[in-house]
Amino acid sequence: MMAIQDIDMDVGSDFQYLAPSARETVRVLLVDDDPTDREIIVRASRGGEQLDICFTQCGTMREARASVDRDRFDLALVDYWLGEETSIPLIQEFHYKYNLPVVLLTGLDTPEVRRCAFRAGIAGYLSKDGLIVQAIESAALGVLYSAAGGVAAR
Repeated sequence: MMAIQDIDMDVGSDFQYLAPSARETVRVLLVDDDPTDREIIVRASRGGEQLDICFTQCGTMREARASVDRDRFDLALVDYWLGEETSIPLIQEFHYKYNLPVVLLTGLDTPEVRRCAFRAGIAGYLSKDGLIVQAIESAALGVLYSAAGGVAAR
């Protein structure tokens, strides 16, 4: 006859590393030339369950470069079109010079834009058409937890 083994079903503590209870603070540089889009992005990121996102907003590449020289960020959300030029040079600079992960934001969701941006060094991609808090948090968490030295490694 087999003895019945008492099994402890309280597995919560075994899985704490999977879902930390405290929200993490993430410093995000938001670069978009349209102030309305910036406001929509900031509002869309409120109310998340996992991240407390603190934004520094910039409307130009010059402002973005000055911010990165002055402050430390965990990641950048950068619009593809900044005025009359693409953000590709800025993305490359953030990637290679500052080792700053970039998530591209764009309303122009085409395979060509994605391919060009990934070649420039983006770590993630978000279409402006689908901006909800869960999408923003998922993109940020994916980038930060997969990047060496990201939030998870602090």
